[in-house]
Amino acid sequence: MARKITEEISISESQLEKTKKKIKSIPDFKPEIKKNLKGKTTNLLQTILAGGIALDVSDIHIEPLEEKAKVRVRVDGILHDVILLPLSNYNSILSRIKLLAGAKLNISDKPQDGRFTISVGKFDVEVRVSTIPAEHGESIVMRLLNPQSLIDLEELGV
Repeated sequence: MARKITEEISISESQLEKTKKKIKSIPDFKPEIKKNLKGKTTNLLQTILAGGIALDVSDIHIEPLEEKAKVRVRVDGILHDVILLPLSNYNSILSRIKLLAGAKLNISDKPQDGRFTISVGKFDVEVRVSTIPAEHGESIVMRLLNPQSLIDLEELGV
């Protein structure tokens, strides 16, 4: 069997179902993220990604500001603010995402791209990652390519 080129994380189907019950809209997303701020970085990132899948977002943006980091999600083409994270959480998430995506941790002055897979039971969500140098750190953009979000041409009216 061939070795996977990209890294992978897993979200169980039961965890995704629980997340979908808790997070039905963007305002529901903030308290779920807040619950994980004091815990492990992997749990915080998993909550952010599971919430993104539950809300059917196309992008997750994490942008460093002077004293906090802003998490935003794109739903139906509109970017929505979700929460401001402490910089300590942002730095940990940045490192974790770079490791998952195969990006270099020691390079922060040049844009980098990478990818990883979220295994969710019977389907996989591909995540394309870009980090871009910004005024207060590196801006992270994760594009979620969820096969469950695809629609047929007939549904489009084509």
